[in-house]
Amino acid sequence: MTGDPLRPDLPETLRPALEAQALVLLAQSSRDMFDRCAQQALEITGASTALVLLYRPDTDDLEVVAAAGSRGPEAMHIRLPRGRGLSWRVVQSGRATLITHTDQDAQAVYVTGTPVPHTYLGVPLLDPDGQLLGVLSVDRLAHDTQFGSGEAQALTLLGQAASVAYSRMRALEDAQRAARQFEQLAQLSAELADLSSPEEIGQRALRTLVDLSGFTVGAVVMLDGAREVRLSVLEGHPLGQAAMRAVLSARPSPTGLIGEALRTGRTQVAPDYQSWSARRADATHVFTGLATPLRVDGRVVGVVTLLHLVRRVPVPASLVTLLDTVALRISQALDRADSIEHLHATREAALRTLGRMLESRDGDTFGHTDRVTTLALRLAGRLGLSDTQRQHLRWGAYLHDIGKVAVDDRLLRKAGPLTPVEREAMQWHVEVGDQLLREEVFVPREVREVVRHHHERWDGGGYPDQLAGPDIPLLARIFSVADVFDALVSPRPYKLAWSVQAAADALREQSGRQFDPAVVVAFLNVLREDGLLDG
Repeated sequence: MTGDPLRPDLPETLRPALEAQALVLLAQSSRDMFDRCAQQALEITGASTALVLLYRPDTDDLEVVAAAGSRGPEAMHIRLPRGRGLSWRVVQSGRATLITHTDQDAQAVYVTGTPVPHTYLGVPLLDPDGQLLGVLSVDRLAHDTQFGSGEAQALTLLGQAASVAYSRMRALEDAQRAARQFEQLAQLSAELADLSSPEEIGQRALRTLVDLSGFTVGAVVMLDGAREVRLSVLEGHPLGQAAMRAVLSARPSPTGLIGEALRTGRTQVAPDYQSWSARRADATHVFTGLATPLRVDGRVVGVVTLLHLVRRVPVPASLVTLLDTVALRISQALDRADSIEHLHATREAALRTLGRMLESRDGDTFGHTDRVTTLALRLAGRLGLSDTQRQHLRWGAYLHDIGKVAVDDRLLRKAGPLTPVEREAMQWHVEVGDQLLREEVFVPREVREVVRHHHERWDGGGYPDQLAGPDIPLLARIFSVADVFDALVSPRPYKLAWSVQAAADALREQSGRQFDPAVVVAFLNVLREDGLLDG
């Protein structure tokens, strides 16, 4: 080759270049466009290999996104950090760059790993504002015909067409992504308005956040009583979830992003986590992360976090705002839940106090309410009742004798046997209790069933409604066994306390008569578990 290495000796290549521009502009997607671009670069220049490399600002490297020719498949997705590879020479110069013998250039990178003399021609891909998008390059063996200025001009035109097409596609894709995000956020906002559980809100919001942001995993963590963090909600890639669990279980003390958000009470952003000053040394898999605190009544009680476990990515301000908004919604739900929990605790205490006040009318039965409640709940656990059923049983235990407010004190404290008239007056207390509680909208039907039916009998001989067998509500059947057992083992004005064994024998005797046989068996097993009964 003589003279200028870019001499104008191939002007006939301009027409294929213009045709290539039309093909590129007709592409259906960025990937399709870059594949067309690489193939056209081969045809225009007669090269052996053509590559399209995109600049990735988050990692400051060039990634091969399209390749054609003999070494194309091997080159796909290779990433070249700044300064490594001849394409960075194109980036530095900002114009078409020809290198006649690549084996004499220390910056050259070979797909095969073996330096083979090639001729390299690369042109920059720039957006309409002149910002770097990437590089389009071709090469062929150095002993073949050298690239001329016509080929360089044709490749430049092709690169310009690809840059324009990519900028348009990216703008369209950004607009479509923004529209999808807006639609998803609108749907999320509507769904969150219908949710009250902090866990449900966190799960639904994190699922959308991970989807919109492309981050690997999102989590809600809460502080426990020991000031350690525990996972409350986890969403994202299964491997990311496993990594998150492993790190928190290895050292649950709040450090890193979570620790800083808890300590400062402010949102923390680490675009490059591995160089972040407060990073966790054992979190080597975290590349980018952000975390924002959760508050209840002004106190920081937890954190919402998003982590990218694949590579460093930029953190746009819109994502930070969105995370803050999600944290606010979860905090509001936590605040409501805290208020409801306080209300429940207050109501629970009031009901227990009421039950103890009722029993105080007869000092010889003091403690009966607490004892029978404990026994009934142990029995409920043995029978596998749900948390809601246990709450209803507990409230029923507190209120089971509320109807005795209508019974004369002299009758309640009578030491001897009751007359038929007195017995009828005493039995009336279950109906009075049911009527009293019907007026209280917060008292569930299941609680009233315990109050009304805890004196029914399995054989139908009880009161007030002579229900029999499974027609007696389950909670009432459970409570009646615990209630009678405590009455037997406790002293009363008219009798001495029985032994546990004697009371257990009485329950066995009445199994299938007064009591549900299955409940009796379960109750006796509870006594054995507590070491109160042998065999």
